[in-house]
Order: sequence, then C-alpha cells, then structure tokens
Amino acid sequence: MKEHTSPWIIILTHGDAGKELVKSAEMILGKLKNVYTFSLLPNMSLNDFTNDIKNVLEKAPKDTLVFVDLFGGTPSNVAIALSRDYDISIVSGLNIAMLIEADSLRENGVCGKELAVAVANVGKEACKEITTLFKNHA
Repeated sequence: MKEHTSPWIIILTHGDAGKELVKSAEMILGKLKNVYTFSLLPNMSLNDFTNDIKNVLEKAPKDTLVFVDLFGGTPSNVAIALSRDYDISIVSGLNIAMLIEADSLRENGVCGKELAVAVANVGKEACKEITTLFKNHA
C-alpha cells in the first residue's frame, strides 16, 4: 500500500508577500514543510516565473494546493494555465488564517478540492470589520 503524501502548498504572489506570510505563519506553527513560494518581481519575465513553478510542480504530489494573492492577477492567471497540465487546486485571496488552516488540514489527510474549499471558507470567515463587532460586544 502506498503511503499517503500530504499535498504540497505553493504560494504565488506579486512581490515577496508570500515569503513574508510564510515567515509569519512559522512564528505561530514552527517550520512549515513542503511550502514553496514564488514571487513575481518587477522586470521578471513571465516565462521565468512560470518555469520556476513548473520545476517544483514536476516533483509535487497530486492534489497540490496553490494559493494566489489576487484573483485575475498574473500569478492567478499563471496558476490557471498550469492547472491544465498539473493536478492542482487553486485558491485566491491568501491570508495567514488560510495558510495555517491549510497546513493543519493537509496533515490530517484533507486534500484536493475538499482542502481548497475548506481554506477558501476560512479565508472568508477571517475577514471581518472588527471595530463594530467589538463595539457591539463592549
């Protein structure tokens, strides 16, 4: 019987936002395993950005989770194009709550579309206008 391999997490962002988010999550969780960040930087060719991601996807297990920072942005469009050739699930709007939840769920065997839907829901739930929330409970 083949041992279960937890899905990898790949993060695609404009600038170094993904790298910094991983550092922040690691302050809470400790070192994250099999999390890869790719930063789209000014003057970087789209081809180089895409090829760097492909090099990791070639080694990744199926059901890899790809986070992108902005729906419709270049990292998002690259992920969509790569989904034609790789078994990935893509979620936009990455925040730290989503990354923490994704790490926890994948270690508990959740993968594929189920993982993507769960972390997208966590992302939605994490976004609140908290000033009013706390004023109403004071």
